[in-house]
Amino acid sequence: MAMDYADFARELRDLGDPLADEVVKELLDDDQVNSVNNLFRQIDTADSQIPAQTPAVLREYFETTREFPDWVEDTRLADTADFFRHHHLPASAMQATVGLVGTYLSPVGAYTLHSTHQLSHQPHRRLSQSTRIFMGMGDSDAFTDHSKLVPTCQKVRLVHAAIRELHRRSGEWDYDGMGAPVSQLYTAGAALVFSVGVLDGMENIGLSVDQNEAEGFMYSWAIVAHFLGVPDKYIKEAMSSHGRATELWHEGREYEWAPSDEGRILTRECIDLYESYMPPGFEGAVPAFLRQALTDRFADMVDVPTSAFDLGADAATLGTATLLGGPVGHNPVSDEVVGHLGKAVERVCREAFTAGQETEPQMADRIG
Repeated sequence: MAMDYADFARELRDLGDPLADEVVKELLDDDQVNSVNNLFRQIDTADSQIPAQTPAVLREYFETTREFPDWVEDTRLADTADFFRHHHLPASAMQATVGLVGTYLSPVGAYTLHSTHQLSHQPHRRLSQSTRIFMGMGDSDAFTDHSKLVPTCQKVRLVHAAIRELHRRSGEWDYDGMGAPVSQLYTAGAALVFSVGVLDGMENIGLSVDQNEAEGFMYSWAIVAHFLGVPDKYIKEAMSSHGRATELWHEGREYEWAPSDEGRILTRECIDLYESYMPPGFEGAVPAFLRQALTDRFADMVDVPTSAFDLGADAATLGTATLLGGPVGHNPVSDEVVGHLGKAVERVCREAFTAGQETEPQMADRIG
């Protein structure tokens, strides 16, 4: 019998990542965080040579977690390639805006991000680190042995483990009320937000994706979830198909999404940054875009402001069959906004790098 969301949440809410957690405990005990972050910059691809000075526990981690799972199928990866060939720019724009705000709509997720990122005055740096996975998923070698995406996921997995361990050591985390910090429920839920939530958002603004490509995008996030440490059992249960993932997430969203002060703060920072990149005549486009993609119900939870910007015809009036195929309709105004947002995401990453800010995932050695 398929798990419902209550079953899924009950099993994953308090579950950490034993393999990564043990690695991080040893690195923190040995005061190795700074040297580890330096090593992160030297591991670029899944087939990179691990630097000689790498602590043994970290070397073993990188070597044993870089292999693709045995359930990966080339035929399904062909659908993934088709999705990114046709939709890489809008998908990246959606993931970096609608997807991120979706994670802020989880009060536990927003609290965790706000309490640990230590980057409140460096939005370029924080958002560039957050978007490395999204941008890397569209690379031609993303799902090959020369992948740059895989080591990014391996590093993020350790970042999550460090957050869990630092909160454990602080003695201040409310385990009864919030479950484990960055639990597997959070990680699997984020994968669903960035896949199902993005496809939903694309549909809401009138961007059509055919069924095979939607399945390919879902499959790419199942693989990413594996490299982020989600046990394969739950990936197969939650992300075996776009239909199953949509069913589970739409049920879960009713449990997980709610207003929070931290969610409002992070959403406001995200909107302000991307608004600063919009050209003249597009003032208010970012909140208008978020409201249409998320729907007013969820946008209101994080105080996405209303805007006079007109995105044009609603998706429902475009004569499209939207996500699951049929004639493709286009909303020229939405298309243009998505194009500007895609370019903004690229600029955020580029300008963080040229400003000398760290764009690699980085482990923390403290929270605050």
